[in-house]
Amino acid sequence: MSTNFVPGTLRAKITQIAQQALASGALHSLPTTYEFVEQDGLCFVVRQLAILERKAEAQRQQEKKRTVQGVDFDPFLPYEEELYIADLGEKHVCLLNKFNVFDHHLLIVTRAFEEQEVLLNLTDFAALAHCMIEFEGFAFYNGGVVAGASQRHKHLQYVPLPLASVGPAIPA
Repeated sequence: MSTNFVPGTLRAKITQIAQQALASGALHSLPTTYEFVEQDGLCFVVRQLAILERKAEAQRQQEKKRTVQGVDFDPFLPYEEELYIADLGEKHVCLLNKFNVFDHHLLIVTRAFEEQEVLLNLTDFAALAHCMIEFEGFAFYNGGVVAGASQRHKHLQYVPLPLASVGPAIPA
């Protein structure tokens, strides 16, 4: 298995690459507000974009690329080099989420195109495990448009804990 992933270095590498990507304009942190909502004994963190116009502009740019290229635009083929963190095995790369609502929001992306609706497999979990060993985080997979996916290319997401500056690391 070829990989440039070096155990024990991921967090520092993410911080370094994020600073460089912010400075170059490749990374766009979207400010949010959040609140805790409790329902039926469960607590949720609900985040809302503070500036919806920035997300709308990003969607317009993606639609423009789709129109110019005549096909669905895939932001992961090729991925933006400035957002690249590491190879996570032969089938996955780790990237910063270009339009993040959490600092150091990672995407674990398949190298070859797979539909986002495809079930997760052992290699997906192995790639995720590389990140989970490095630091505590919250992983999620939007299995298609119905589940909230905005990209057709298969990817998992991983955000560091805590999810909010106050309260529990993960609402319970």
